[in-house]
Amino acid sequence: MKAKKWLLCLGVASLLAGACARSATADLYWETESISTNVPHQPNGTSIQKYYFTSTASRVELGGSKVFIVDYSSMELYTLDTKAKTCTHLNLTELAGLPGMAPADKQKMAEMIGSMMGIQITRTGELKNIAGYKCRKYKVHIAMVNGEYWVSQDVKGYKELRCLGAKMGVIADRNPMLKQMHVAGIVDKLGGFPVYTVNHVMGGTVESTLKKVEEKSLDPGLFTVPKDYAIKKHK
Repeated sequence: MKAKKWLLCLGVASLLAGACARSATADLYWETESISTNVPHQPNGTSIQKYYFTSTASRVELGGSKVFIVDYSSMELYTLDTKAKTCTHLNLTELAGLPGMAPADKQKMAEMIGSMMGIQITRTGELKNIAGYKCRKYKVHIAMVNGEYWVSQDVKGYKELRCLGAKMGVIADRNPMLKQMHVAGIVDKLGGFPVYTVNHVMGGTVESTLKKVEEKSLDPGLFTVPKDYAIKKHK
């Protein structure tokens, strides 16, 4: 259960970053190479993660069969299983809770969960050249994940990501849980584009290295659910 919540949290945080693209002059795409070691419910090995951001939607492929899509106009999060051809959807403006729970209780639960999954970012004085970029190290804590993020302002596409704060803040404020997580200032607090990260997750580690960044037009079909997928409501 914890692994699923961490994966969902990661997907939401990553996808909401695409909200900044409304101020960008082009769509944004990047790839990272991820190495997973001893993370519960996740096989060891290397995978390529792909991120697609436009003015209306975002798509994140975390490797394997999992794909996350967010439609900004409807604020729907779609989780695709490409092997099973299934899609689970969740409205990000709705409050989580049990069937029959009163709205006020749902509000309290969402705020409590958001507080538990709060994000903490600490700037350090450590500098290093990674993949040709001058990077600074930040310590990041998200829910049950402790990470080291090496970021650079020299990466192409960083200007697009900088507008995340204002755009994502509007979206996050519509959901009590995301509002409590304080996700709106993630990019501004990091002060750069992530080039290399190490996340420690439930006794395991996930290392990610930036491999490619491109500003280009993206196919709108990337942000739609295939017609042959079975759709169900997120529980």
